[in-house]
Amino acid sequence: GATSGLVAVRGRYSAHVRLLDAATGEGRRSVMLPPEALLDVPPALSHDGRWIAVALTPDPLTRAGRIGVLSTYQTSSQTSAPTSAAPAPTFQKLLVAGGLTGTTTLAFSPDGTRLAAGNRNGYAQLWDWTAARRVTTVTSQSGGEPTALPFSPNSRLFAPLFRGQTKTRLFDSLTGALRTTLNGVGYGTFTPDSAGMLASRGRLIRLADGRELSAPAYLAGISGVVGFSADGSRVLVRRAGVDVQGREWLELREVATGRALGAITRVWDGWPEALSPDGTTLIGGDGEGGVRLLPLAPPR
Repeated sequence: GATSGLVAVRGRYSAHVRLLDAATGEGRRSVMLPPEALLDVPPALSHDGRWIAVALTPDPLTRAGRIGVLSTYQTSSQTSAPTSAAPAPTFQKLLVAGGLTGTTTLAFSPDGTRLAAGNRNGYAQLWDWTAARRVTTVTSQSGGEPTALPFSPNSRLFAPLFRGQTKTRLFDSLTGALRTTLNGVGYGTFTPDSAGMLASRGRLIRLADGRELSAPAYLAGISGVVGFSADGSRVLVRRAGVDVQGREWLELREVATGRALGAITRVWDGWPEALSPDGTTLIGGDGEGGVRLLPLAPPR
């Protein structure tokens, strides 16, 4: 939840989702997923921390795929439920469609108006979830499954990434229309201003015309970008190569100048890595259903 400063934590195959303060790790609230939730599909948390989207078992009558959107806050009816019994979750919206069968990945747009669903059959669907309306379906050109469903920070562009692709297509998230295609960009990360995409080998691609620009200072000597702070002023990068002891390093840099603000030996063990919204801390799973918080630099 980039704008709420929350991180959602769920043990593998667990129905219990905890919302923690991304800076301190303190618990804020929790959500119990419904019995029909597909626990092998990671839920998605909206950027404001208000909604959780979860893949559900197919409709018992039509066998169509389903996605439910739950509030992370209790409703008045749930609040009045006895404390000894967990209240049944109430769906804010239920999306039902044959094309949702096989959903493996979910993601909200930053403004919370769109929900993307990646499918094991090699496509991604974009939904206006509040209206329960499918905006578009994007089919993989490589035949691979979706690996990520990124939106631009301003929520105007949707760029599903598929396994094995060699070019990235950008779609208007409002209409679903194809806006542009970036050739030679198999994967990437949007810049904070939504005007560029950071591709492999530290390349910066301008979205307006697909041209490669001179890399800014904060991309020097990196192998990849982990993420930006919520205000776009800090970026966490992976340094290229290893040191004399064979260790990989992550470095926190100032976007405006490229100045290093802090560094840490990479503690990568298969769990997701992210930069905290305030740009101070590396967040990662600890393998035991919790969160590892590793300070990188003090707040501004």
